[in-house]
Amino acid sequence: MPKVNLVDYAGREQAYVKHRLLAEYLPPLAYKVGSAWDSIVYVDAFSGPWKTNRADYADSSFAVAIDTLRNAQTGLREKGKNRRIDCILIEEDKKAFKQLQTFAASQVAPSFGVHALCGKFVVQIPAINKLIQKNAPNPFKFVFLDPKGWSDIPMRQMKPFLSARSCEVLINLMTRHIIRFLDEPDRAESYNDLFGREDVLDTLQKTPRENNERTEQAVREYCRSLKLLCGFKFISSAVILEPDEESVKYYLVYGTNDFHGIEVFKKAERTAARIQDDLRFETRFQSAGQIELLLEGASKQSRLIVNLRSRYRSRARNKVIEMLSASRAAQQIAYVDLYCEAMAFPLVTPDDLVNWLRELEPNITIQLAGSQKRKKPSPGEDDCIIVANPNALKAPC
Repeated sequence: MPKVNLVDYAGREQAYVKHRLLAEYLPPLAYKVGSAWDSIVYVDAFSGPWKTNRADYADSSFAVAIDTLRNAQTGLREKGKNRRIDCILIEEDKKAFKQLQTFAASQVAPSFGVHALCGKFVVQIPAINKLIQKNAPNPFKFVFLDPKGWSDIPMRQMKPFLSARSCEVLINLMTRHIIRFLDEPDRAESYNDLFGREDVLDTLQKTPRENNERTEQAVREYCRSLKLLCGFKFISSAVILEPDEESVKYYLVYGTNDFHGIEVFKKAERTAARIQDDLRFETRFQSAGQIELLLEGASKQSRLIVNLRSRYRSRARNKVIEMLSASRAAQQIAYVDLYCEAMAFPLVTPDDLVNWLRELEPNITIQLAGSQKRKKPSPGEDDCIIVANPNALKAPC
């Protein structure tokens, strides 16, 4: 039977997956940027606490982040890198804020600041910037946006805060609600605020309702807005399912300016996906009974995930072939460029990309830089793809 600890997450199992993804992502982020920046700032713009079952809030996103970053700071210090870390927690609800403020005060330590601010996130941006300038004027900034409603994350108001070169963002995009109210005439302004582009609403309304198409188009348009308006160079996303039904709960959208961030995010996504399979299987055991599922030989993997993975892999593969076939013969294409385009799709792995490229040989050549001991390309090396016959790649795959 799967060993998933759901004691503190009853009724909000999807939050467990989200928290595990955070816990998987933040340590390598801290170690990576701790080598180049003198400080790290973590911003949780909608902290709560909400629906927590632990008195120490260990089942909240802010506590998970603080504990993870504190451990990473200790690890950096052991490597001779003394880095300041500041966590800025924002909450609008005054009652929840009082609990948050008490918790924040208990977490402060030398070179580890925890600051609580009361108010709306976008209204508090000047205060956040002031705190950053006071404590860590040249930090690497990671922003976590997990709002209660999409009106709380207006793209254009967030743009100045997110557009710094040394910034990454992880956003809970509530696609179910976005699609639910899509055809209501009085919602146009809220959609324009969310995406920051007035053409998106019309595009979504014209998108077919079938096969999750509207949801996926909403994610694509939001990713496009993060690129166009906030200047993020690389975007990716992860899908989070309902724990007890075959439907999407929400997407986590990630923006970064460094391909290393995509590497780390995709590794965290794969871990979170395995945990999600265990979690959903555990939920099914509880509702259907262990014996019935064992007799059925039930798979841990959701049918929806299998279908989504197939669709995303197909689209990612077509995108890669499109990039390759658009090149001239003998032209070199950096592997990292193909990597970041392919990894923008949920549930697509680096091994998928390598396998597609191998299938395209000899119409392409994979050229590895440096050591001859490596057997496959890496986004961290100067590897490239040389297209020998672009016309042979243009046929649909």
